Amino acid sequence: MKKNFLSLFLFSVFFSLPLFSENLQIVMPKLVYIGDSLEIRYIFHSDAILFSGEFAEKVSAKLKLRTDHDFFRAQDQNFTVTAASLEKINSEYTLSLSVIPWKTGLLSVPPFNLSSLVDFSQKNGLVEKRSAPFVVNLSPVEVKSLVTKTGNKSFMKESGPLVLPGTTILLVLFSILAIILFTAFLALLLRLPKVARFIEQVTYLYSLKRLSRKSVKKILSLQKDSKKISSDKDFAEKLQHILRDFIGKRFSHDFSSTTTGRIYFVFKELCADELSPHQENCIEKFCGIFTRLDYIRFAEKTGFLPAQGDSEQGERDLICENSILLISEFDIEENEK
Repeated sequence: MKKNFLSLFLFSVFFSLPLFSENLQIVMPKLVYIGDSLEIRYIFHSDAILFSGEFAEKVSAKLKLRTDHDFFRAQDQNFTVTAASLEKINSEYTLSLSVIPWKTGLLSVPPFNLSSLVDFSQKNGLVEKRSAPFVVNLSPVEVKSLVTKTGNKSFMKESGPLVLPGTTILLVLFSILAIILFTAFLALLLRLPKVARFIEQVTYLYSLKRLSRKSVKKILSLQKDSKKISSDKDFAEKLQHILRDFIGKRFSHDFSSTTTGRIYFVFKELCADELSPHQENCIEKFCGIFTRLDYIRFAEKTGFLPAQGDSEQGERDLICENSILLISEFDIEENEK
């Protein structure tokens, strides 16, 4: 009778070992104090498909679990989960949690649905098909107190701030830099009128350059559409309008109703009868282009000359190119000032 009972006991223990070895919990380090970081590893085995998504389809995979799940956030007063992952090798699973406890005593992680956490981590919270629930129930972990260990219940004495090596050199360099910047700021204040004039001059030159670029783009666009404009008179009118708009904005004067014969005298009035040789040359070229455009516009049976000889350029292209060169010449003297 005793022999049968002993055999039955050994038989039950032998077949129950795999059952108890299926789920294993490991805590590192063994001694845990409040505020320390500890790692809980929960190892379990299952031949069934527990989870959905790409993680379940692979034979071997590792999934980083999101720590902003509602379950983890609800435990913030007791502990904080800083990192979590689930690793799979065939039918063996390892759940790893990095935890910082905030209370002494037993750290109890409430049972939670691991399938929900996996779905949340794979689909960023948006899961088309939910997995079947798989509840994980972790064993409590004892969290000790540093006060109990050391027996020291008093605060440390006050001490002065520690200075890192090399900090003094950095402070000296920053002080020198601050003095230089302050000196430069004072010099700037003393020369403020000159600085203002300089900024005004730079802004003025930039506006002139911008006007020139816009006008050149308009002429190039007109030249590109030359084949679409069959009438020479229309082409001459459009080009003349671009040039009038350019000089009107550049010299802040309305040239829309100024005849070609009056343009030279208007320029002299704007410059107080003091034209440099370069200015006078530019104005003469400008009046020459306007005279040719007027002739094409108002004379009967006239037009631009076609390309002659081996040249592929007709008079339309040539007069457009001369207009672009003339616009650039207006900027030369301003840049030399």
